[in-house]
Amino acid sequence: MDHDKGDHSPSGLIGGLSAVARSLYAVIADGSQQVEPGTPGLEELLTGGLIVANPWTPNHYVLLESSDVLRQQVEIELRAVQKRIAHVLDTARLVEELPRRPSSDEGGMKFLANPPECNAAVVEALHGVRATVWTAQPVERSQKVIDKTTPRDLDNLGKGIKYRTIYLDSARHQAHQRTWAEKVTELGGEVRTLPGGFHRMVIVDGKEANGRAIISDHRPGPGYLNRNTGWLVTNPGMVAQLVAVYEEQWNRADPWTGGYARFSGSVAFTLDDEKILRGLLDRRTHESIAAELGVDLRTVTNRLGRIYKSLDLKPGDKFSLGMAYERHLTQKREQRQSAEA
Repeated sequence: MDHDKGDHSPSGLIGGLSAVARSLYAVIADGSQQVEPGTPGLEELLTGGLIVANPWTPNHYVLLESSDVLRQQVEIELRAVQKRIAHVLDTARLVEELPRRPSSDEGGMKFLANPPECNAAVVEALHGVRATVWTAQPVERSQKVIDKTTPRDLDNLGKGIKYRTIYLDSARHQAHQRTWAEKVTELGGEVRTLPGGFHRMVIVDGKEANGRAIISDHRPGPGYLNRNTGWLVTNPGMVAQLVAVYEEQWNRADPWTGGYARFSGSVAFTLDDEKILRGLLDRRTHESIAAELGVDLRTVTNRLGRIYKSLDLKPGDKFSLGMAYERHLTQKREQRQSAEA
């Protein structure tokens, strides 16, 4: 036989047909079924399953019925899908058989080997926050980082999430960090600073059942004790312990609302000062406080201005003022207990 003996198993038409193949198909459809070997488009029509060679007549080709072409193409695509599924299943089995690295999240701990993994853990934790976000950053934060995180922080505060952040004292002398602190505290966030000596961490919903923490790696040895690796902690007992560590750091830190001031707790208040501050904490008006003291409103205003000045606080910074008053009361209580001992 002189007809084409090559392998022309149908291979699919996903890529469509070329213009020359379409032209040849039209010629054959018009009745010109004699096609010389090597004619442009012939191989494409054969491998596409649109025509078959007549085994009894050399170089003679027959069009297949449309229903037969469609059936063949569906079978071809289904076989291809089956192969892809088998490949995916083989890959899944291979992954399951591979040894797991020791730094898995077994026991509520997962090692974060590089900055992208650390950042991903923080983003994921913040995405599911419900109540609180506590952070401690004993590193300088650049303008770029502040610009990136500020919208997220303000959005969460607007949703009622309670924020606490501990920064280095040096942040008070950087304009972009002062601006951030002012924006955050205006929406109810709490910011404090320390000279150093505190642990870097992010605690999300620390006192909730699903609390988690991301902390820096503290293992001794070469390659550790750096800011590029860390741990994701989800074990409830360990999260509770980290919450206690954070609270100890928080209690040592000084309030900051964006200015330069750093209250040290060394200023004592008079009895009248205490009455004014207690009235402010009780959300009473200046007029009501003045009536209790038996003085005019101007006297209360002047005394309050003197208190702000003595503490080196911005007028109206009630948060820092309240913290100063709390420390004053703590000092008095400790002195009284010491005298009674």
